[in-house]
This record gives sequence, structure tokens and C-alpha cells, in this order.
Amino acid sequence: MRKLKIYEQLLMVFLVAVLLPLCIAALIVINVNQHAVREEIRYSANLTADSVYHRLLSSIEARKLAISYIAESSNYIKSPNQINSLLKKISSSSTEIPNFDIINQNKNNDICTPIPNFTNSNTDIIPYPKNNALIVYAKLSNDRYLREFIDLEKLQNEVFKFIVNDKRQVYIIDSNKNIVMSYNRNDSTFKKILLDLPNKYKIGEPIIFGKHKNQPHVFLKLQDPNWAIVVFTPKNLTNYGISKARFKILHALMIAALSIIIIGIWYSLSLNTSIKQLLKAISAMEKGNYRKRVRLIKDFFAPYEFVLLINEFNSMVRKVDESYQKLQQANKQLSKLDEMKSNLIDTVSHEFRTPLTCIKGYTSRLLRSDIQVDEDTKIKSLKVIKQQTERLSRLVEDLLVIPDIESSLIRLFPTELNLREIFESCILSIQQKQTRIISLSIDEDSTAYADSDRVEQVIINLLDNAIKYSPENSEININVYQENDKAVIKIQNECEPIPDIILNTLFDKFTRIDDNLTRTTRGTGLGLFIAKGLIENMGGKIVLSAKNGFEACFTLPLEANSNLPANPASITE
Repeated sequence: MRKLKIYEQLLMVFLVAVLLPLCIAALIVINVNQHAVREEIRYSANLTADSVYHRLLSSIEARKLAISYIAESSNYIKSPNQINSLLKKISSSSTEIPNFDIINQNKNNDICTPIPNFTNSNTDIIPYPKNNALIVYAKLSNDRYLREFIDLEKLQNEVFKFIVNDKRQVYIIDSNKNIVMSYNRNDSTFKKILLDLPNKYKIGEPIIFGKHKNQPHVFLKLQDPNWAIVVFTPKNLTNYGISKARFKILHALMIAALSIIIIGIWYSLSLNTSIKQLLKAISAMEKGNYRKRVRLIKDFFAPYEFVLLINEFNSMVRKVDESYQKLQQANKQLSKLDEMKSNLIDTVSHEFRTPLTCIKGYTSRLLRSDIQVDEDTKIKSLKVIKQQTERLSRLVEDLLVIPDIESSLIRLFPTELNLREIFESCILSIQQKQTRIISLSIDEDSTAYADSDRVEQVIINLLDNAIKYSPENSEININVYQENDKAVIKIQNECEPIPDIILNTLFDKFTRIDDNLTRTTRGTGLGLFIAKGLIENMGGKIVLSAKNGFEACFTLPLEANSNLPANPASITE
């Protein structure tokens, strides 16, 4: 059996799977739409009647409640003059009760306004044939009654003011089928409605009536007053919702079917070529060539979707390749950060434990009450505690200065320094704790322009580093001299040969000559990193050498206008 081509298959699909279901769907949609619109019209008509019903009752009940409160208040006032004065004040200040008076049952006040029986409450309402009004009564003491006239025109505005852009006609009729209030009034239409009004009804329950099921009307009977609400649905409203909608649906479905056929024929002619190009690209990607880009001939027959798809495919391949490269870099950085974290934890646990243990031990000995500690022992113990405290202070200061160095936000207070005084102070504090011989060669007037505290921190770190990695009783040489506009400082110590690959990494954080498994000296591995950062921030530079022992050579500016070098270069001895 011959296999059909793509355009032949598409034509069959359009005929069988599009046109036939489209016709069936048109009939279903038209039928569903007709029922839905009909129910919507019935619901909205009921909603309109219910809204008018509740607004009318709430307005009348509000007036009955208000006059009831006034009547209750009047019963406590004995003087007729005071009552009349109170009613005048209320009438002049209230827009809700503009007109009311007091009548006596024994006197014929108004033969057209019969007084109700008041069987269930002290208030009641009856229609008043004069002046298009309603009367609300409230019972007082001594056969007197408080009477209020409700203007039906104002009541109508209050009831219908929330009905906006409604094409329906709404009528409120009395027991004689006379119009009391109306909205969108049409007398000829009203006469036709009277012929179809239902005879059976329940108070407060809306009834759908009318000869045409697509044109529902609503009848809602009231009890007090004896009125009824009639909502008329005009024919033009149903025509727009059903007849015109039916025509529009059929018209839209026919246009859609024709458009689908035309677009399908045009699309099928160019689809074959586009699919072949896409398959070649997918095959290349399947083989792992993530850097291959698809080249599609963009002619008139190339579908926009395929052009967009290929552009997205090329973008996806590029992003996959970039993501892979970034992932590799992120893995390296993560490994480095993990190593730095481990080094930091190891440093804190290793370097802080010894001085803390020493301080704790000597403090406990001084605090013991069961032994007598002589004065010399106390002084020696306090000196040890002081030395270990200074060691902890330097460790903490080294850790705190790292973020400032990395963010270039370190605060410096440069002044003109006497380098001899600074070196003598640093050597004095270092020599108290070690057996190395420190030799200082410096002129009396050697100066530099830098931060005094930071220079001392650098020198102590470098001297401490020289002591840790030099043999016992060896000599440490310090040579200070001036060269051009720089003060040059060299610190040398005896040391075993250091490979260049290790020497080039000593300025990195947590880098040590001996690793974690063969550690023989104490230290955080931060001394050279901090020294380099502080020196460069003060306008100097530092280099290391391991030709004849270990040598750290750094410079400091002599004047305040010295510039910070972009990259530290080697220093000529």
C-alpha cells in the first residue's frame, strides 16, 4: 500500500477530523448557547424582580421602623406642645420622614385615611389614594396615632436608582392592576401584559410567565402593601442574545472552516522541507554535538513556527553549552569554597585551642584555693596569659581584616612613621616567645608614610612566619633602606628549599608549606595573604624569594602622594 505524503494526509485530516466535527460542534454550540442565553435571561429577570422587591420592602420597613422609634419617644412626653415641637424638629432635620402628623381616633381627621387594626404590631401601612402616596401609621397612647405620608415618586426613585442600562420594563401595580411605580414605562406593552398575568401565585415567590419561552416575564406578589411587581422582557433583548448569536456562530464557524482548509493546503506544501531540516538538527543533537547550529532556508513557504522553533533550538544549544561551562566553573569554585571552609574550621579548631587551653590552665591554677601560689609564679602565669591573649587577639584581627581586604574597603590612617621605633617594638614583643636571633639593620631616620597599626600587623605576621619556618637558634635578618621614593624592607630567614609552584601560591588564603596531614607548625595560613593586602592598600608591593633561604621583600611609600601600583613587580635588591 502506498504511503501518503504529508500534504495528502493533512487534507484527509482536514476533511474527516476538522470539517465533520466542526459541523457537529456548530449545532451543539448553537443549541447550548440558546439554552444558556434563555436561562441567563430568566435568571436576570428574576434577579431584577427580586432586587426591586427587597428594595421596596426595605424602604417601607425603614420608614415603619423610624416612625415606630419616634412614636415610642413621643409616649414619654406628656405635653402636646413639646410633642409638636419635637415632631417639627425631626421633620425639618430629616429627609427620610419629611411629612407626618398626629391624629385622634375619636375625631374625624381625614375620612379618606382609615386607621388600621394594628393586630400584630404598633405600625402599619395602607395606600392613600390622594397625592400618589402611602400612609404609615404608628400607634400612640390615648387613642392617638402618628401618621406619615410617603411620596411614591421619591420611593420610586429610591427603588429604581440602582437599575442601570436595563432594557426590561418594570411595573409595580396595586390590587386594581393600576400602575403605582414603573421603570421604562410603555402603556401599550403594559396592556398586553395584563392579559397574561398568572392567577395562581405565592406571596414573595417570583413566577415566570409569558407565551414565548425565549421571552420570559416575571410576576412577584407583595402582601403589605397589596401590590405586585411585574418585569417585562422585550423581544429585542432575546433577539440579540439568541437569534443574532446563532447567526454569528454559524458565520464564524464557516469562516473558520474555510480558513483552515486554505491554510492547511498552503502549510502542507512547505511542511515536508521544514521537517527534514529539523530532523537533521535533532539527529546532530542526539549525537552530542551541542555546538551545532541549524541553518534553515527562510523562504516564503517556511512556516513561522518552524523558524521560531529553530531559533529557539539554536538558542537552547547555546545555553546548554554555556550552562555546561558555567557548571564546570561553579564546581571548581564550590570545591575551592568547600576547601576554604574546611581550612577555616581546621584553623579555628587548631589555632584557637592551644592559647585557650593555656589561658584556662593558668587561670585555674591562679584561682585554686587549696595551694599557695607565690608572687613570682603569679607574675609568670599572668605573663603567659597575656601572651596567649595577644596571640588570640592577633588571630581574631587577622580573620576580621580579610573581608575588608577582599572588598577593598579597609580603613587606613596613614601618617609619617619612624620605622626603627616600629621594628624595635615588634621585635621586643616577638623575642619574648622564641629562641631565634633577630638582626636589624636600619637607619635612625628611616621613615615611611603609612598606617602605623597596619604596618605593625604586617611586620609581626612576617616575623612570626619567619620564626615558624626557621630552625631553632637560627638568625633572622631585617634590612631597611631607602630606594628612590620607597622604603624597602627585607626580612630573611633560613629555610629549606621551596618549589616555585608552592612559592607562587603562598599569598593565597589558608595556604601553608606543610599540608594538613604533615602539619608541624602552628598558624592560620593567612599571614602572607593579609600582609600582601595591607601593603598594596597602603601603596606598596611585596614579593617572595626562596633562593638563599626565604625572603619577604616589600616597599612602603615615603610621601603622601605615592600611587598604588596596579600589579606588584619584582623588587631590585
